[in-house]
Amino acid sequence: MQDFVSYNPTKLIFGKNTLEKLGKEALNYGKNALILIGKGSVKKNGVLDTVTKQLTQNNISFEIFEGIKSNPIYEDADSAVTHAKKMKADMVIAVGGGSVLDTAKAVCAGVYSDHSVWEFYTHTKSPVNALPLLTVLTLAATGSEMNYYTVIQNDTTKEKLAFGSPLVAPKVSFLNPEFTYSVDKYYTSCGVVDLISHCLEAYFDTSSSPLSDAIVADIIRLAMDYGKKIIDNPNDYETRANIMWLATTALNGSLSAGKRGGDWGVHQLEHGLSALFDIAHGAGLAIVYPAWLKHYHPQIKDKLKFLAKYVLGDDKADFIEVLEYFYGKIGVPIRLKQANIDENEYENIMSNWQKNKASGYFFKMTTQDYKGILSLMK
Repeated sequence: MQDFVSYNPTKLIFGKNTLEKLGKEALNYGKNALILIGKGSVKKNGVLDTVTKQLTQNNISFEIFEGIKSNPIYEDADSAVTHAKKMKADMVIAVGGGSVLDTAKAVCAGVYSDHSVWEFYTHTKSPVNALPLLTVLTLAATGSEMNYYTVIQNDTTKEKLAFGSPLVAPKVSFLNPEFTYSVDKYYTSCGVVDLISHCLEAYFDTSSSPLSDAIVADIIRLAMDYGKKIIDNPNDYETRANIMWLATTALNGSLSAGKRGGDWGVHQLEHGLSALFDIAHGAGLAIVYPAWLKHYHPQIKDKLKFLAKYVLGDDKADFIEVLEYFYGKIGVPIRLKQANIDENEYENIMSNWQKNKASGYFFKMTTQDYKGILSLMK
């Protein structure tokens, strides 16, 4: 077991009517807020109105920056930085899913820089300070509401990169499971895949941390249970609430205790798919992860046996087969062709992985590994 420091500075307010506390919490950080949203769903479902009403009641002025994509691009973050500087924002409030939250983190750091936020992601520059960030989550998936990591992409170079800094950790995050009712079945399922994948990335860290591994197994087991239930009853509060909390716990640092941070090779491979084809991150992970598990089966068969025993209740079961069946059951693709990516694109995928040197921290990947994994994704 590795030495570790556990610290999470985010205050989480979870449950019904949580936004009644937003105005008073925001007052701790100033009187002028920039609100970031996606392409308008929070307008339709009334969440944005609730946010702005709270700010108005507490005499907090605000402006809205709209249009963040589901696979966010750095140019939008740069534009939002310009907006925040012009209005002299005291804080940023992100209202949406992981893409909005990730962009907001870049904006918070970008306000204190004189360069593009993309330089944070290429690690040519580091944040020196950041505006306070508050988040209102509307999609259970990425865990961005309670960590200090952010992922964004460059459509020109076909790169999707990450950076992390405690400076951009949310100060307060508001999680009302009712806000996820309006998320359609497909994106709900993609969120379930995302949270399971975060667990697996931690699990395939080769450091020994039995408690972490036990929590991983429980989160995956519960995610598969609730993931099936939510398809049939999308407005069940208890199911939505449990999925939301599972997604937060999967990437709030809890699973890293005693480990060295996780492998993350599958995420690097998936980022190539997102950058090239603009598919949902969870959908890409559903295609890549089973293929990665099959490719590395000889090295990880004991770890797969553990998952079969503690997730499925049968150490003789085929965990990969059951995982693929589950993904198919909840309506996400498990092969490239199911995502309308045909064989003419395979060379582009290989070139992207090679260009970006996609690899895990523990399972180092070569061109031969790329070929093996790609052949299992077809």
